[in-house]
Amino acid sequence: MNESLPPPLPPSTRQSDADGHQSAAPSTRGADASYNLLADKVGGVPNVRKKDNLYQAAAIGAFLILGAAIGWFVGEWPQGVMLGGLAGLIAGTLISGAVLTVIGLCRKS
Repeated sequence: MNESLPPPLPPSTRQSDADGHQSAAPSTRGADASYNLLADKVGGVPNVRKKDNLYQAAAIGAFLILGAAIGWFVGEWPQGVMLGGLAGLIAGTLISGAVLTVIGLCRKS
């Protein structure tokens, strides 16, 4: 074997346009899209969508304030506000999580 040829190049992910310039082929699905699909349809993994997390934080904050306000009027100063705020945190977490679960299941993949 005097001279061996190099192995063939793998198929390129770049496409040439009419001018001969190469551009990267658009990727329809990446690792993020696969992870988000798994998080929405199967569950058991944290949701990493920034928009979803911001909506959930806003909802939990609103429930916290609402619970603390109700606790202020129903109970006494420290105990009523603290227990109302805790109830608001729990309710906000459960309700916003349930809403995001339904939205995730209805989302187009």
